[in-house]
Amino acid sequence: MCEAKNSEIGEPIDRPSIYRTLLIAFVIWSAHFAISYAGVLVFPNAGIARIIAIGAGLIAIAALLGQVLRLRAPRSPLALGSLGLAGAGVIFGTFPAIVG
Repeated sequence: MCEAKNSEIGEPIDRPSIYRTLLIAFVIWSAHFAISYAGVLVFPNAGIARIIAIGAGLIAIAALLGQVLRLRAPRSPLALGSLGLAGAGVIFGTFPAIVG
């Protein structure tokens, strides 16, 4: 099987590298949500749940930024959009834990 490159011909969704980026972005977002929600369920009304949510949020944002840096130029707007949407989901998913 050939290696996927950003110089492939076709629609952006047909390129394996962009599809992989879409998948990774939403896997990171859902893993952050699962970890944060599990922290609240295991430790209700405790400060440790906030620490878990904030820690998971920082790790998720770092993973998303790492994925952005891995994209080769020219960067696809579809891939960057999915990473941005996942980043916004992580930030707004962590915000209620900070506010309490």
